Amino acid sequence: MNWKLAAGAALDRTTIAKAVPGLALFRDCSPPRLRIELLAALTLWAVVVPQALAYGELARLPSIAGLYTALAGMLLYGLFGSSRYLNVGPESSVAIVVAASVGPLAGGDPERTIALTSMLAILTGGLLLLGALLRLGVVTRLLSTPILVAYLAGSAVIIVASQVPKVFGISAAGDDWWEKIWEVLRNLSATNMWSLGIGLATIVLVVALRRLAPRIPAFLVAMALATVVVAVADLADEHAVAVVGNIQRGVPLPSWPAVGLDDTISLLGPAVSVALLVFASSAAVGSGLAARDREDLQPTREFVGLAVANVGAGLLQGFSANASDTRSFIVAGGAGRTQRVNVLCALIVVITLIALTPLFRNLPIAALAGVVLVSAVKLIDVAQFRRLWDVRKTDFALSVITFLGVLIVGVLGGIAVGVVVSLLEVMRRAIFPHTAVLGLVENTPTYRDIERYEDAAIAPGLLVYRFDAPLFFANADLFRSEIRELVRTARHPVRQIVVSAEGITDMDVTGAEALERLLDDLNDAGVRFVMARVRTSLRTTLRRLGLEEKIGHENFYLRVVDATAGFTAQTGRQAGSPMEDRTNG
Repeated sequence: MNWKLAAGAALDRTTIAKAVPGLALFRDCSPPRLRIELLAALTLWAVVVPQALAYGELARLPSIAGLYTALAGMLLYGLFGSSRYLNVGPESSVAIVVAASVGPLAGGDPERTIALTSMLAILTGGLLLLGALLRLGVVTRLLSTPILVAYLAGSAVIIVASQVPKVFGISAAGDDWWEKIWEVLRNLSATNMWSLGIGLATIVLVVALRRLAPRIPAFLVAMALATVVVAVADLADEHAVAVVGNIQRGVPLPSWPAVGLDDTISLLGPAVSVALLVFASSAAVGSGLAARDREDLQPTREFVGLAVANVGAGLLQGFSANASDTRSFIVAGGAGRTQRVNVLCALIVVITLIALTPLFRNLPIAALAGVVLVSAVKLIDVAQFRRLWDVRKTDFALSVITFLGVLIVGVLGGIAVGVVVSLLEVMRRAIFPHTAVLGLVENTPTYRDIERYEDAAIAPGLLVYRFDAPLFFANADLFRSEIRELVRTARHPVRQIVVSAEGITDMDVTGAEALERLLDDLNDAGVRFVMARVRTSLRTTLRRLGLEEKIGHENFYLRVVDATAGFTAQTGRQAGSPMEDRTNG
Protein backbone atom coordinates (compact mmCIF):
# COMPACT_ATOMS: atom_id res chain seq x y z
CA MET A 1 0.00 0.00 0.00
CA ASN A 2 2.79 2.41 0.94
CA TRP A 3 4.57 1.51 -2.30
CA LYS A 4 1.46 2.38 -4.30
CA LEU A 5 1.08 5.72 -2.52
CA ALA A 6 4.73 6.55 -3.16
CA ALA A 7 4.42 5.61 -6.83
CA GLY A 8 1.26 7.71 -7.16
CA ALA A 9 2.94 10.70 -5.53
CA ALA A 10 5.96 10.36 -7.81
CA LEU A 11 3.66 10.14 -10.84
CA ASP A 12 1.84 13.27 -9.74
CA ARG A 13 5.10 15.14 -9.30
CA THR A 14 6.27 14.03 -12.74
CA THR A 15 2.99 15.12 -14.34
CA ILE A 16 3.11 18.49 -12.62
CA ALA A 17 6.76 18.98 -13.57
CA LYS A 18 5.93 18.33 -17.22
CA ALA A 19 2.93 20.64 -17.18
CA VAL A 20 4.62 23.45 -15.23
CA PRO A 21 8.38 23.01 -15.70
CA GLY A 22 9.06 26.37 -14.09
CA LEU A 23 8.14 25.02 -10.68
CA ALA A 24 11.59 23.43 -10.62
CA LEU A 25 13.26 26.85 -10.85
CA PHE A 26 13.62 27.27 -7.10
CA ARG A 27 14.39 23.66 -6.33
CA ASP A 28 17.95 23.17 -5.10
CA CYS A 29 18.69 26.88 -5.53
CA SER A 30 21.44 27.84 -3.10
CA PRO A 31 21.31 31.19 -1.25
CA PRO A 32 24.45 32.51 -3.04
CA ARG A 33 22.91 31.70 -6.43
CA LEU A 34 19.62 33.26 -5.38
CA ARG A 35 21.38 36.48 -4.34
CA ILE A 36 23.15 36.67 -7.72
CA GLU A 37 19.91 36.19 -9.64
CA LEU A 38 18.06 38.64 -7.41
CA LEU A 39 20.62 41.29 -8.39
CA ALA A 40 20.07 40.38 -12.06
CA ALA A 41 16.30 40.69 -11.49
CA LEU A 42 16.74 44.19 -10.05
CA THR A 43 18.75 45.17 -13.13
CA LEU A 44 15.97 43.82 -15.33
CA TRP A 45 13.34 45.63 -13.21
CA ALA A 46 15.09 48.93 -13.89
CA VAL A 47 14.38 48.41 -17.60
CA VAL A 48 10.97 46.74 -17.31
CA VAL A 49 9.26 49.48 -15.30
CA PRO A 50 9.90 52.45 -17.62
CA GLN A 51 9.27 50.39 -20.74
CA ALA A 52 6.07 48.92 -19.32
CA LEU A 53 4.67 52.33 -18.39
CA ALA A 54 5.62 53.75 -21.79
CA TYR A 55 4.14 50.85 -23.74
CA GLY A 56 0.94 51.05 -21.71
CA GLU A 57 0.56 54.60 -23.01
CA LEU A 58 1.48 53.41 -26.50
CA ALA A 59 -1.38 50.89 -26.39
CA ARG A 60 -3.73 53.79 -25.49
CA LEU A 61 -4.31 52.38 -22.04
CA PRO A 62 -3.53 53.67 -18.56
CA SER A 63 0.24 53.38 -18.27
CA ILE A 64 -0.09 50.97 -15.34
CA ALA A 65 -1.55 48.39 -17.78
CA GLY A 66 2.01 47.88 -19.00
CA LEU A 67 3.06 46.72 -15.52
CA TYR A 68 0.10 44.35 -15.35
CA THR A 69 1.23 42.87 -18.66
CA ALA A 70 4.83 42.62 -17.45
CA LEU A 71 3.75 40.83 -14.27
CA ALA A 72 1.65 38.23 -16.11
CA GLY A 73 4.16 37.75 -18.93
CA MET A 74 7.27 37.24 -16.80
CA LEU A 75 5.62 35.10 -14.14
CA LEU A 76 3.51 32.82 -16.33
CA TYR A 77 5.94 32.39 -19.21
CA GLY A 78 8.65 31.74 -16.64
CA LEU A 79 6.58 28.85 -15.30
CA PHE A 80 5.34 27.38 -18.59
CA GLY A 81 7.78 28.40 -21.37
CA SER A 82 10.78 26.50 -22.71
CA SER A 83 13.38 29.27 -23.16
CA ARG A 84 15.80 29.90 -20.32
CA TYR A 85 16.10 33.56 -21.22
CA LEU A 86 13.02 34.89 -22.98
CA ASN A 87 11.44 37.91 -21.28
CA VAL A 88 7.74 38.13 -22.13
CA GLY A 89 5.67 41.22 -21.39
CA PRO A 90 4.78 44.57 -22.96
CA GLU A 91 6.43 45.17 -26.33
CA SER A 92 6.22 48.20 -28.60
CA SER A 93 5.24 46.66 -31.95
CA VAL A 94 2.44 44.58 -30.43
CA ALA A 95 1.29 47.59 -28.39
CA ILE A 96 0.82 49.62 -31.56
CA VAL A 97 -1.10 46.73 -33.21
CA VAL A 98 -3.34 46.51 -30.14
CA ALA A 99 -4.00 50.26 -30.25
CA ALA A 100 -4.80 50.15 -33.97
CA SER A 101 -7.14 47.16 -33.52
CA VAL A 102 -9.05 48.29 -30.44
CA GLY A 103 -9.20 52.05 -31.09
CA PRO A 104 -11.92 51.98 -33.79
CA LEU A 105 -14.06 49.59 -31.72
CA ALA A 106 -13.73 51.45 -28.41
CA GLY A 107 -14.94 54.81 -29.71
CA GLY A 108 -12.82 56.74 -27.21
CA ASP A 109 -14.42 55.15 -24.13
CA PRO A 110 -11.57 54.39 -21.63
CA GLU A 111 -13.42 51.61 -19.82
CA ARG A 112 -14.44 49.97 -23.10
CA THR A 113 -10.86 50.27 -24.37
CA ILE A 114 -9.57 48.37 -21.32
CA ALA A 115 -12.21 45.66 -21.67
CA LEU A 116 -11.64 45.17 -25.41
CA THR A 117 -7.87 45.15 -25.01
CA SER A 118 -8.10 42.56 -22.24
CA MET A 119 -10.36 40.38 -24.37
CA LEU A 120 -7.95 40.69 -27.29
CA ALA A 121 -5.14 39.37 -25.06
CA ILE A 122 -7.31 36.45 -23.91
CA LEU A 123 -8.28 35.60 -27.49
CA THR A 124 -4.62 35.82 -28.48
CA GLY A 125 -3.78 33.35 -25.72
CA GLY A 126 -6.59 31.04 -26.79
CA LEU A 127 -5.34 31.00 -30.39
CA LEU A 128 -1.79 30.32 -29.23
CA LEU A 129 -3.06 27.41 -27.16
CA LEU A 130 -4.92 26.13 -30.22
CA GLY A 131 -1.65 26.43 -32.11
CA ALA A 132 -0.03 24.20 -29.48
CA LEU A 133 -2.76 21.58 -29.82
CA LEU A 134 -2.60 21.61 -33.63
CA ARG A 135 1.19 22.03 -33.79
CA LEU A 136 0.91 25.09 -36.02
CA GLY A 137 4.40 26.47 -35.59
CA VAL A 138 4.85 26.09 -39.35
CA VAL A 139 2.29 28.89 -39.93
CA THR A 140 4.81 31.47 -38.77
CA ARG A 141 6.84 30.76 -41.91
CA LEU A 142 4.43 33.11 -43.68
CA LEU A 143 6.21 35.93 -41.86
CA SER A 144 9.46 35.95 -43.77
CA THR A 145 12.46 38.09 -42.87
CA PRO A 146 11.58 40.81 -45.44
CA ILE A 147 8.07 41.07 -43.99
CA LEU A 148 9.27 41.24 -40.38
CA VAL A 149 11.94 43.83 -41.20
CA ALA A 150 9.41 46.02 -43.03
CA TYR A 151 6.69 45.50 -40.44
CA LEU A 152 9.01 46.68 -37.67
CA ALA A 153 10.16 49.68 -39.69
CA GLY A 154 6.59 50.66 -40.57
CA SER A 155 5.53 50.18 -36.95
CA ALA A 156 8.40 52.45 -35.91
CA VAL A 157 7.07 55.26 -38.12
CA ILE A 158 3.56 54.82 -36.68
CA ILE A 159 4.95 54.71 -33.13
CA VAL A 160 6.99 57.85 -33.68
CA ALA A 161 3.95 59.65 -35.10
CA SER A 162 1.86 58.63 -32.10
CA GLN A 163 4.42 59.97 -29.62
CA VAL A 164 5.46 63.23 -31.28
CA PRO A 165 2.28 65.07 -30.15
CA LYS A 166 2.98 64.01 -26.55
CA VAL A 167 6.50 65.40 -26.73
CA PHE A 168 5.18 68.72 -28.06
CA GLY A 169 2.35 68.75 -25.53
CA ILE A 170 -0.24 68.99 -28.32
CA SER A 171 -3.52 67.14 -28.38
CA ALA A 172 -3.68 65.49 -31.80
CA ALA A 173 -6.97 64.12 -33.08
CA GLY A 174 -7.26 61.34 -35.64
CA ASP A 175 -6.22 57.71 -35.72
CA ASP A 176 -3.89 57.75 -38.72
CA TRP A 177 -0.21 58.52 -38.27
CA TRP A 178 -0.14 61.24 -40.91
CA GLU A 179 -3.10 62.98 -39.24
CA LYS A 180 -1.15 63.19 -35.99
CA ILE A 181 1.91 64.63 -37.70
CA TRP A 182 -0.26 67.13 -39.56
CA GLU A 183 -1.94 68.20 -36.32
CA VAL A 184 1.45 68.87 -34.75
CA LEU A 185 2.64 70.89 -37.76
CA ARG A 186 -0.63 72.81 -37.90
CA ASN A 187 -0.55 73.66 -34.19
CA LEU A 188 3.13 74.29 -33.57
CA SER A 189 2.25 77.61 -31.98
CA ALA A 190 0.46 75.68 -29.22
CA THR A 191 3.58 73.71 -28.28
CA ASN A 192 4.12 73.30 -24.55
CA MET A 193 7.78 74.25 -24.35
CA TRP A 194 8.19 72.57 -20.96
CA SER A 195 6.89 69.26 -22.33
CA LEU A 196 9.09 69.61 -25.39
CA GLY A 197 12.13 70.31 -23.23
CA ILE A 198 11.41 67.32 -20.99
CA GLY A 199 10.90 65.00 -23.96
CA LEU A 200 14.06 66.11 -25.75
CA ALA A 201 16.10 66.01 -22.54
CA THR A 202 14.90 62.46 -21.89
CA ILE A 203 15.96 61.36 -25.37
CA VAL A 204 19.37 63.01 -25.12
CA LEU A 205 20.03 61.63 -21.63
CA VAL A 206 19.01 58.06 -22.60
CA VAL A 207 21.19 58.09 -25.73
CA ALA A 208 24.14 59.58 -23.83
CA LEU A 209 23.93 57.12 -20.95
CA ARG A 210 23.66 54.17 -23.32
CA ARG A 211 26.83 55.20 -25.10
CA LEU A 212 28.90 56.49 -22.18
CA ALA A 213 27.67 54.33 -19.30
CA PRO A 214 25.82 51.29 -20.70
CA ARG A 215 25.60 49.61 -17.29
CA ILE A 216 23.42 52.40 -15.89
CA PRO A 217 19.64 51.84 -16.40
CA ALA A 218 19.21 54.79 -18.74
CA PHE A 219 15.41 54.65 -19.02
CA LEU A 220 14.89 54.53 -15.27
CA VAL A 221 17.38 57.31 -14.55
CA ALA A 222 15.92 59.61 -17.21
CA MET A 223 12.34 59.07 -16.05
CA ALA A 224 13.28 59.48 -12.38
CA LEU A 225 15.01 62.80 -13.08
CA ALA A 226 12.07 64.00 -15.18
CA THR A 227 9.69 63.09 -12.37
CA VAL A 228 11.77 64.95 -9.79
CA VAL A 229 11.95 68.07 -11.98
CA VAL A 230 8.18 68.10 -12.54
CA ALA A 231 7.46 67.57 -8.83
CA VAL A 232 9.93 70.16 -7.52
CA ALA A 233 8.97 72.87 -10.03
CA ASP A 234 5.26 71.96 -9.89
CA LEU A 235 5.20 71.93 -13.69
CA ALA A 236 1.94 70.00 -13.87
CA ASP A 237 -0.03 72.82 -12.26
CA GLU A 238 2.08 75.84 -13.20
CA HIS A 239 2.79 75.00 -16.86
CA ALA A 240 0.18 72.36 -17.74
CA VAL A 241 2.74 69.58 -18.26
CA ALA A 242 0.81 66.32 -18.70
CA VAL A 243 1.68 63.68 -16.10
CA VAL A 244 0.66 60.10 -15.40
CA GLY A 245 -1.35 61.17 -12.35
CA ASN A 246 -2.68 59.02 -9.56
CA ILE A 247 -2.35 55.29 -10.14
CA GLN A 248 -4.39 52.72 -8.31
CA ARG A 249 -2.26 50.70 -5.95
CA GLY A 250 -2.22 46.92 -5.81
CA VAL A 251 -2.50 44.01 -8.17
CA PRO A 252 -5.95 43.68 -9.78
CA LEU A 253 -7.81 40.48 -9.11
CA PRO A 254 -8.13 38.32 -12.23
CA SER A 255 -11.45 39.07 -13.90
CA TRP A 256 -13.16 38.29 -17.19
CA PRO A 257 -13.61 41.43 -19.33
CA ALA A 258 -17.19 42.60 -19.88
CA VAL A 259 -17.27 42.26 -23.65
CA GLY A 260 -20.26 41.15 -25.70
CA LEU A 261 -20.35 38.41 -28.31
CA ASP A 262 -20.38 40.82 -31.27
CA ASP A 263 -17.28 42.62 -30.04
CA THR A 264 -15.55 39.32 -29.32
CA ILE A 265 -16.19 38.19 -32.88
CA SER A 266 -14.86 41.53 -34.17
CA LEU A 267 -11.63 40.91 -32.25
CA LEU A 268 -11.01 37.46 -33.73
CA GLY A 269 -9.28 38.81 -36.85
CA PRO A 270 -6.88 41.06 -34.93
CA ALA A 271 -6.28 38.22 -32.44
CA VAL A 272 -5.12 35.93 -35.26
CA SER A 273 -2.68 38.56 -36.48
CA VAL A 274 -1.38 39.33 -32.99
CA ALA A 275 -0.99 35.63 -32.14
CA LEU A 276 0.94 35.04 -35.34
CA LEU A 277 3.21 38.01 -34.65
CA VAL A 278 3.75 37.07 -31.01
CA PHE A 279 4.77 33.51 -31.78
CA ALA A 280 6.91 34.44 -34.79
CA SER A 281 8.86 37.21 -33.07
CA SER A 282 9.14 35.34 -29.76
CA ALA A 283 10.36 32.21 -31.52
CA ALA A 284 12.90 34.26 -33.46
CA VAL A 285 14.35 35.84 -30.31
CA GLY A 286 14.20 32.62 -28.28
CA SER A 287 15.74 30.48 -31.02
CA GLY A 288 18.60 32.91 -31.48
CA LEU A 289 19.42 32.86 -27.78
CA ALA A 290 19.03 29.07 -27.56
CA ALA A 291 21.30 28.52 -30.57
CA ARG A 292 24.03 30.44 -28.78
CA ASP A 293 24.10 27.71 -26.13
CA ARG A 294 23.48 24.91 -28.65
CA GLU A 295 19.99 24.34 -27.31
CA ASP A 296 16.62 24.02 -29.01
CA LEU A 297 13.26 25.55 -28.20
CA GLN A 298 10.23 23.30 -27.85
CA PRO A 299 7.61 24.80 -30.21
CA THR A 300 4.64 23.27 -28.40
CA ARG A 301 5.93 24.44 -25.04
CA GLU A 302 6.51 27.90 -26.52
CA PHE A 303 2.90 28.04 -27.70
CA VAL A 304 1.73 27.06 -24.20
CA GLY A 305 4.00 29.52 -22.39
CA LEU A 306 2.99 32.45 -24.60
CA ALA A 307 -0.68 31.42 -24.44
CA VAL A 308 -0.76 31.35 -20.65
CA ALA A 309 1.11 34.67 -20.47
CA ASN A 310 -1.41 36.36 -22.77
CA VAL A 311 -4.45 34.94 -21.01
CA GLY A 312 -2.97 36.06 -17.68
CA ALA A 313 -2.32 39.55 -19.04
CA GLY A 314 -5.92 39.79 -20.23
CA LEU A 315 -7.32 38.67 -16.90
CA LEU A 316 -5.19 41.32 -15.12
CA GLN A 317 -6.48 44.13 -17.40
CA GLY A 318 -3.26 44.20 -19.40
CA PHE A 319 -2.71 43.80 -23.14
CA SER A 320 -1.20 41.18 -25.42
CA ALA A 321 2.26 40.09 -24.25
CA ASN A 322 5.22 39.47 -26.50
CA ALA A 323 8.91 38.70 -26.13
CA SER A 324 11.23 41.69 -25.82
CA ASP A 325 14.59 41.23 -27.50
CA THR A 326 16.22 43.96 -25.37
CA ARG A 327 15.04 42.55 -22.05
CA SER A 328 15.72 38.97 -23.14
CA PHE A 329 19.31 39.89 -23.96
CA ILE A 330 19.63 41.42 -20.48
CA VAL A 331 18.57 38.11 -18.95
CA ALA A 332 20.84 36.11 -21.24
CA GLY A 333 23.82 38.34 -20.64
CA GLY A 334 23.44 38.58 -16.87
CA ALA A 335 24.64 36.38 -14.07
CA GLY A 336 21.33 34.53 -13.70
CA ARG A 337 20.70 33.09 -17.14
CA THR A 338 17.50 31.30 -16.13
CA GLN A 339 13.81 32.10 -15.91
CA ARG A 340 14.36 32.61 -12.17
CA VAL A 341 15.46 36.13 -13.09
CA ASN A 342 12.13 36.82 -14.81
CA VAL A 343 10.09 35.26 -12.00
CA LEU A 344 11.99 37.24 -9.37
CA CYS A 345 11.52 40.41 -11.43
CA ALA A 346 7.77 39.68 -11.57
CA LEU A 347 7.72 39.50 -7.76
CA ILE A 348 9.52 42.86 -7.60
CA VAL A 349 6.88 44.28 -9.96
CA VAL A 350 4.25 43.10 -7.46
CA ILE A 351 6.04 45.08 -4.76
CA THR A 352 6.14 48.05 -7.13
CA LEU A 353 2.39 47.84 -7.74
CA ILE A 354 1.64 47.58 -4.03
CA ALA A 355 4.02 50.17 -2.61
CA LEU A 356 5.73 52.29 -5.28
CA THR A 357 2.97 53.53 -7.59
CA PRO A 358 2.74 56.96 -5.81
CA LEU A 359 6.23 57.65 -7.16
CA PHE A 360 4.81 57.70 -10.69
CA ARG A 361 2.19 60.42 -10.06
CA ASN A 362 4.41 63.25 -11.37
CA LEU A 363 5.97 61.19 -14.17
CA PRO A 364 5.61 63.40 -17.29
CA ILE A 365 3.96 61.92 -20.34
CA ALA A 366 6.60 63.61 -22.49
CA ALA A 367 9.32 61.56 -20.75
CA LEU A 368 7.41 58.34 -21.46
CA ALA A 369 7.07 59.45 -25.08
CA GLY A 370 10.83 60.05 -25.21
CA VAL A 371 11.47 56.51 -23.98
CA VAL A 372 9.15 55.12 -26.66
CA LEU A 373 10.80 57.22 -29.38
CA VAL A 374 14.26 55.92 -28.49
CA SER A 375 12.94 52.33 -28.56
CA ALA A 376 11.05 52.90 -31.81
CA VAL A 377 14.07 54.16 -33.74
CA LYS A 378 15.84 50.86 -32.98
CA LEU A 379 13.09 49.03 -34.85
CA ILE A 380 14.29 50.50 -38.17
CA ASP A 381 17.05 48.12 -39.19
CA VAL A 382 18.80 49.92 -42.05
CA ALA A 383 21.49 47.24 -42.20
CA GLN A 384 18.87 44.56 -42.85
CA PHE A 385 17.31 46.60 -45.66
CA ARG A 386 20.77 47.03 -47.18
CA ARG A 387 21.41 43.29 -46.83
CA LEU A 388 18.14 42.47 -48.59
CA TRP A 389 19.13 44.80 -51.44
CA ASP A 390 22.57 43.22 -51.75
CA VAL A 391 21.40 39.60 -51.54
CA ARG A 392 18.07 39.56 -53.38
CA LYS A 393 16.33 42.49 -55.01
CA THR A 394 12.93 40.79 -54.94
CA ASP A 395 13.16 40.42 -51.15
CA PHE A 396 14.01 44.11 -50.89
CA ALA A 397 11.01 44.96 -53.09
CA LEU A 398 8.82 42.79 -50.87
CA SER A 399 10.05 44.72 -47.82
CA VAL A 400 9.34 48.08 -49.46
CA ILE A 401 5.81 46.97 -50.45
CA THR A 402 5.12 45.71 -46.91
CA PHE A 403 6.55 48.90 -45.40
CA LEU A 404 4.31 51.05 -47.60
CA GLY A 405 1.38 48.76 -46.85
CA VAL A 406 1.84 49.27 -43.11
CA LEU A 407 1.93 53.05 -43.58
CA ILE A 408 -1.03 53.20 -45.98
CA VAL A 409 -3.49 50.59 -44.70
CA GLY A 410 -2.25 50.09 -41.15
CA VAL A 411 -0.17 47.50 -39.34
CA LEU A 412 -2.50 44.54 -39.74
CA GLY A 413 -3.36 45.41 -43.33
CA GLY A 414 0.30 45.96 -44.14
CA ILE A 415 1.23 42.55 -42.80
CA ALA A 416 -1.57 41.02 -44.87
CA VAL A 417 -0.24 42.85 -47.94
CA GLY A 418 3.23 41.47 -47.25
CA VAL A 419 1.99 37.90 -46.84
CA VAL A 420 -0.11 38.10 -50.04
CA VAL A 421 2.79 39.54 -52.03
CA SER A 422 5.08 36.85 -50.59
CA LEU A 423 2.71 34.12 -51.72
CA LEU A 424 2.46 35.74 -55.15
CA GLU A 425 6.25 35.77 -55.34
CA VAL A 426 6.33 32.07 -54.42
CA MET A 427 3.82 31.40 -57.19
CA ARG A 428 5.90 33.45 -59.64
CA ARG A 429 9.01 31.46 -58.81
CA ALA A 430 7.10 28.22 -59.27
CA ILE A 431 5.41 29.26 -62.52
CA PHE A 432 8.55 30.85 -63.98
CA PRO A 433 11.36 28.90 -62.30
CA HIS A 434 15.04 29.44 -62.89
CA THR A 435 16.35 27.29 -65.72
CA ALA A 436 19.83 26.98 -67.15
CA VAL A 437 21.83 25.53 -69.98
CA LEU A 438 24.89 23.87 -68.48
CA GLY A 439 28.38 23.57 -69.85
CA LEU A 440 31.48 21.63 -68.81
CA VAL A 441 33.85 23.80 -66.79
CA GLU A 442 37.35 23.66 -68.21
CA ASN A 443 39.67 21.09 -66.58
CA THR A 444 36.92 19.81 -64.26
CA PRO A 445 34.21 17.11 -64.39
CA THR A 446 31.62 19.71 -63.35
CA TYR A 447 28.76 21.22 -65.34
CA ARG A 448 27.70 24.80 -64.51
CA ASP A 449 25.36 27.51 -65.84
CA ILE A 450 26.95 28.98 -68.97
CA GLU A 451 25.53 32.41 -68.11
CA ARG A 452 27.55 32.53 -64.88
CA TYR A 453 30.70 30.63 -65.83
CA GLU A 454 32.71 32.04 -68.69
CA ASP A 455 34.78 28.86 -69.06
CA ALA A 456 31.77 26.51 -69.26
CA ALA A 457 31.71 24.88 -72.71
CA ILE A 458 28.95 23.10 -74.64
CA ALA A 459 29.72 20.04 -76.73
CA PRO A 460 28.27 20.21 -80.26
CA GLY A 461 25.12 18.10 -80.50
CA LEU A 462 24.68 17.93 -76.71
CA LEU A 463 22.23 19.98 -74.62
CA VAL A 464 22.44 19.87 -70.82
CA TYR A 465 19.41 21.55 -69.24
CA ARG A 466 18.50 22.20 -65.62
CA PHE A 467 14.98 22.95 -64.33
CA ASP A 468 14.95 24.31 -60.76
CA ALA A 469 11.40 23.59 -59.60
CA PRO A 470 8.83 20.83 -59.20
CA LEU A 471 7.25 20.02 -62.53
CA PHE A 472 3.52 20.67 -62.16
CA PHE A 473 0.52 22.09 -63.98
CA ALA A 474 1.61 25.75 -63.71
CA ASN A 475 5.03 25.33 -65.32
CA ALA A 476 4.79 22.08 -67.29
CA ASP A 477 4.21 23.87 -70.60
CA LEU A 478 7.25 26.11 -69.93
CA PHE A 479 9.42 23.01 -69.43
CA ARG A 480 8.36 21.46 -72.72
CA SER A 481 8.37 24.65 -74.81
CA GLU A 482 11.74 25.87 -73.52
CA ILE A 483 13.50 22.60 -74.33
CA ARG A 484 11.90 22.50 -77.76
CA GLU A 485 13.03 26.08 -78.41
CA LEU A 486 16.58 25.28 -77.31
CA VAL A 487 16.66 22.33 -79.67
CA ARG A 488 15.26 24.41 -82.53
CA THR A 489 17.70 27.29 -82.13
CA ALA A 490 20.84 25.28 -81.33
CA ARG A 491 23.89 26.14 -83.45
CA HIS A 492 24.56 22.43 -84.03
CA PRO A 493 21.83 19.80 -84.48
CA VAL A 494 21.04 18.38 -81.05
CA ARG A 495 21.44 14.60 -80.77
CA GLN A 496 21.15 14.17 -76.99
CA ILE A 497 19.50 16.08 -74.19
CA VAL A 498 20.51 15.61 -70.56
CA VAL A 499 18.08 16.99 -67.98
CA SER A 500 19.75 17.68 -64.64
CA ALA A 501 16.78 16.93 -62.39
CA GLU A 502 18.04 17.69 -58.87
CA GLY A 503 15.64 20.66 -58.71
CA ILE A 504 12.61 18.65 -59.87
CA THR A 505 11.49 17.53 -56.43
CA ASP A 506 8.00 16.49 -57.52
CA MET A 507 5.79 15.96 -60.54
CA ASP A 508 2.03 15.95 -60.97
CA VAL A 509 -0.05 14.36 -63.73
CA THR A 510 0.02 17.50 -65.88
CA GLY A 511 3.79 17.63 -65.59
CA ALA A 512 4.00 13.96 -66.56
CA GLU A 513 1.80 14.56 -69.61
CA ALA A 514 4.04 17.44 -70.72
CA LEU A 515 7.11 15.25 -70.28
CA GLU A 516 5.50 12.46 -72.28
CA ARG A 517 4.66 14.84 -75.13
CA LEU A 518 8.24 16.13 -75.05
CA LEU A 519 9.55 12.56 -75.28
CA ASP A 520 7.40 11.99 -78.35
CA ASP A 521 8.62 15.24 -79.93
CA LEU A 522 12.26 14.36 -79.28
CA ASN A 523 11.81 10.80 -80.49
CA ASP A 524 10.36 12.07 -83.77
CA ALA A 525 13.37 14.39 -84.13
CA GLY A 526 15.83 11.59 -83.40
CA VAL A 527 17.04 13.15 -80.12
CA ARG A 528 17.96 10.92 -77.21
CA PHE A 529 16.52 11.98 -73.82
CA VAL A 530 18.61 11.34 -70.66
CA MET A 531 18.06 12.28 -67.02
CA ALA A 532 20.69 12.75 -64.31
CA ARG A 533 20.56 13.39 -60.56
CA VAL A 534 16.99 12.10 -60.32
CA ARG A 535 15.61 11.91 -56.80
CA THR A 536 14.25 8.58 -55.60
CA SER A 537 10.79 10.06 -55.03
CA LEU A 538 10.70 11.42 -58.59
CA ARG A 539 11.94 8.12 -59.99
CA THR A 540 9.09 6.37 -58.16
CA THR A 541 6.57 8.81 -59.63
CA LEU A 542 7.96 8.26 -63.12
CA ARG A 543 7.69 4.51 -62.61
CA ARG A 544 4.06 4.73 -61.49
CA LEU A 545 3.17 6.89 -64.48
CA GLY A 546 4.89 4.53 -66.92
CA LEU A 547 7.45 7.14 -67.96
CA GLU A 548 10.50 5.38 -66.53
CA GLU A 549 10.10 2.60 -69.08
CA LYS A 550 9.44 5.07 -71.89
CA ILE A 551 12.61 7.03 -71.06
CA GLY A 552 14.53 3.77 -70.69
CA HIS A 553 16.21 2.40 -67.58
CA GLU A 554 19.59 2.84 -69.22
CA ASN A 555 18.97 6.58 -69.62
CA PHE A 556 19.16 7.45 -65.90
CA TYR A 557 22.48 8.53 -64.39
CA LEU A 558 23.68 9.59 -60.95
CA ARG A 559 25.85 12.43 -62.28
CA VAL A 560 25.60 14.78 -65.23
CA VAL A 561 29.18 14.02 -66.24
CA ASP A 562 28.32 10.30 -66.46
CA ALA A 563 25.29 11.07 -68.61
CA THR A 564 27.41 13.06 -71.09
CA ALA A 565 30.34 10.64 -71.13
CA GLY A 566 28.41 8.13 -73.19
CA PHE A 567 27.53 10.73 -75.79
CA THR A 568 31.11 11.93 -76.27
CA ALA A 569 32.34 8.33 -76.38
CA GLN A 570 29.84 7.36 -79.08
CA THR A 571 30.21 10.47 -81.23
CA GLY A 572 33.87 11.13 -80.64
CA ARG A 573 33.04 14.81 -80.07
CA GLN A 574 34.52 16.81 -77.27
CA ALA A 575 33.30 20.01 -75.67
CA GLY A 576 34.20 22.97 -77.81
CA SER A 577 35.85 26.10 -76.50
CA PRO A 578 33.74 28.44 -74.38
CA MET A 579 33.74 31.06 -77.10
CA GLU A 580 32.85 28.58 -79.81
CA ASP A 581 29.86 26.77 -78.37
CA ARG A 582 28.34 28.92 -75.60
CA THR A 583 25.33 30.24 -77.46
CA ASN A 584 22.43 28.86 -79.40
CA GLY A 585 21.64 30.08 -82.87
